[in-house]
Amino acid sequence: MESIIVIILLLAGSWFWWESRGAAERAIQAAKRACDAADVYFLNDTVGWKKVRLKRNRQGRIAVARSYFFEFATDGAIRYQGEVDMLGLELQRVGLEAYRTEMP
Repeated sequence: MESIIVIILLLAGSWFWWESRGAAERAIQAAKRACDAADVYFLNDTVGWKKVRLKRNRQGRIAVARSYFFEFATDGAIRYQGEVDMLGLELQRVGLEAYRTEMP
């Protein structure tokens, strides 16, 4: 009986890790697109976990909601933060902190 519980926990942990990697990759792509659209530099080519929780999706099913943060810059000197919200593997929102644009 104990070995079945251990196997179930290992499978659940593996699934969570695998889905987290997929969500993070999609969050990185969304952050890059948002930075390109805003004409700012996406820094470090990565996102970091900010928050993980359970939330219902459009079908009413429980899914893992993840919030990621990333950094961007307009000129490389001042770093600003952005945020990407994912629900499962679906993009929910990308937000950029208010930033100063370069003066001509």
